[in-house]
Amino acid sequence: MARVDVEGRHRSHSRARPAKREHLPRRTWGRLLLCSVYGLMGIYLTGYLTSLIVLPEDQLWPMFNDWAVGGFEVAGALLCLARGLRRRTGRAVPVTLGLALLMWAAGDLVLTVESRGGRIPATPSYADICWLAFFPFCYVALVLFVRGEVRKLTTPSWLDGAVAGAGAAAVCAAFAFHSIHSLAGGSGAATATNVAYPIGDVILLCLIAGGSTMVAGRRLAPWILIAAGIFINVVGDTANLFDSHLGETGFVLDAIAWPASILALSMAVWIRPRPSDPFATPKAPTFVIPGISTLAALAVLLVGNLRHTSRIALLLATVTLLLVGMRLMLSIRGMNALSQQRRKQALTDELTGLANRRCLSAVLDAFFDELDLTEPEPRQLAFLFIDLDHFKEINDTFGHPAGDQLLRQMGPRLSTCLRADDLLVRLGGDEFVVLLLDGDATFATTVAQRISDALAEPFELDAMKATVSASIGIALAPTDATDSAGLLWCADIAMYRAKLGGVPFAVHQPDLDRGGNRLLLLEELRTAIECRQLVLHYQPQLDLRTGAVVAAEALLRWAHPAHGLVPPLEFLPFAEEAGLMRAITRLVLREAIAQCATWRREGKLLNIAVNISATNLLDPHLTYLVRELLDIHGLPPEALVLEITETSVISDFEHSARVIQELRDFGVVVSVDDFGAGFTSLAHLSSLAVKELKLDRAFISRLTDADGTRDLNLVRATIELGHSLGLRIVAEGIEDLATLELLSELGCDIGQGYFIGVPKPAEHLAFRPQPAAPADRIPHQVVGHAVAGQPAASCG
Repeated sequence: MARVDVEGRHRSHSRARPAKREHLPRRTWGRLLLCSVYGLMGIYLTGYLTSLIVLPEDQLWPMFNDWAVGGFEVAGALLCLARGLRRRTGRAVPVTLGLALLMWAAGDLVLTVESRGGRIPATPSYADICWLAFFPFCYVALVLFVRGEVRKLTTPSWLDGAVAGAGAAAVCAAFAFHSIHSLAGGSGAATATNVAYPIGDVILLCLIAGGSTMVAGRRLAPWILIAAGIFINVVGDTANLFDSHLGETGFVLDAIAWPASILALSMAVWIRPRPSDPFATPKAPTFVIPGISTLAALAVLLVGNLRHTSRIALLLATVTLLLVGMRLMLSIRGMNALSQQRRKQALTDELTGLANRRCLSAVLDAFFDELDLTEPEPRQLAFLFIDLDHFKEINDTFGHPAGDQLLRQMGPRLSTCLRADDLLVRLGGDEFVVLLLDGDATFATTVAQRISDALAEPFELDAMKATVSASIGIALAPTDATDSAGLLWCADIAMYRAKLGGVPFAVHQPDLDRGGNRLLLLEELRTAIECRQLVLHYQPQLDLRTGAVVAAEALLRWAHPAHGLVPPLEFLPFAEEAGLMRAITRLVLREAIAQCATWRREGKLLNIAVNISATNLLDPHLTYLVRELLDIHGLPPEALVLEITETSVISDFEHSARVIQELRDFGVVVSVDDFGAGFTSLAHLSSLAVKELKLDRAFISRLTDADGTRDLNLVRATIELGHSLGLRIVAEGIEDLATLELLSELGCDIGQGYFIGVPKPAEHLAFRPQPAAPADRIPHQVVGHAVAGQPAASCG
């Protein structure tokens, strides 16, 4: 029988499964084994040192005799080689260093064999051959280690190493070579052999000193252990050379130094470098070791003037100081170049290579500092503030790399419109500034027109093309402002007026722009929403197959108490930025749906089309709001058409597609407005539950032109493909009879434009019924009414 424990698991009284044994990873076991081996070797070395100190020279314990110590050294060398053979990459250093240690251990074993029976080996011996072979292998290992750390060996780096090495060599030569020469004695081969050891050690010390100036960061710990091992080895060689002078101390240092050196060098290759930190700021090179070497070289030269010193030491000290001089010259030159580079970087935009905001501030401050307003005709400066239109859509559609590529092309493109002494600045993001010294308003507008024309040409973005426009604000100094901040503000206000007005550029006008303060405009717009100053005008839509008005589009206007009727392009972009679109859309939907319900009660079965923005499309309450308003007024969902632009869909395609599907499932018709003016294509429509496609007026207005063949083919292809996808095609911007007839022949479903009816308040529209007629006669009937002054939806 089983019972349930506190955690809800079933346990059996009769049988209990043993707990599962957790096994350590193989890598962890390997590390534990390696640490244990090196720990035992350290204990052995400590015991060996203790026996050397406590016991007489001829009474060592058997476990510390020459054979045992030789085996210890071979084990250290094999561990170093094992590290190299175990690694897949970076084998050169541990393998080369392991061979060097193996040569030294072999030399000790050979010496043990040659010294059997108390014999004294001749010099040079076979052991000397093994020991001397240690040095070239060790040199190669050190050079490879440093080269692996210093990826790019610059001239200052190797000069620092050369200074450190030469200084160390000068000190060694000053205090060692004279004694070495006196102690060498014997035959030429013996002298060469005895002198080879200190020379090899001096070169090792030079490499360690030079490498220490270059190695840093994550591989510093292994290098410190390698340097310690080399230093211990040099101490052992020196003690061996001066054994007769040092007595028992020399014997102890001689005996313990070499196995200790091999242990340190063997352990160094097993130390894992710490993980690199990509966010860490690179440290500046240290001058401690080169500085010490320089002081040592100066000391050698000073001592050389007071007492006899080796000529080699004096030569090396002189070379050290010459290298220091070269390093100093390079440092001065590098500091000057770095200063120039930093100054250029401080005044240059990194992406485009143009002047930046800091450079603009410096130029404007210099201009206003020298400006003399007491002169009859003070010097002028024209300030052009350039803001790219719809640049965010390019980033969202093609990606930020494509946007950066376009910004890099802006410099060469705009420079062709300027004089050689004009200044082009990237202010930040998609904003640019042009300064025209001695430029008046006429010249500034000419340059602004050149810039607008230049931007009309498409930009090549890899395999794609993109076109952007710009809104340019122009301000003049000292006419409009007498300081940098004021001039920028005036140009910004003028640019904003140009953007809202849909014109390429605008010159600052105090009378107009005094009321252009954004905070004031925001407050007025809030008041307009609360006081119902936002009104709707309606433009009829004609069914080109039956000749009947089937729908009307609700168009927003601002009945401003001071400026009259303000079109939507002059305030909707600002409302979007100020977060007022939700309130405005609620107002428009409420008024438009109510008006549609009124028409239907009067017997006019019309649909109503309403534009919504990207903000509305991302509003999670949009579908609920539409349902609520339609239910209140008793309208079927298919009576409402919500028009969205391509750019509003692209801003968040997945979320937009989900909202459109919700509206479609409810029965509301979703229409893609201004199709062809954005950056999407018909391929996107397969993923969107839209029902209607509204062709941009830019294509429709050029259909009947002599050079409009390309637009005609595009419209024909779009209508055919739209019909194949089950979409209703609407053409807006119909301004004449020829365009209306041509669209009817192409199979367009619905037409809209001033030729059919102009936008009017609802109370001013009088819809006249149309008689049924064949499709090929409908345009002529509609035109007959229009010519007679009574369009299909005329003003009553």
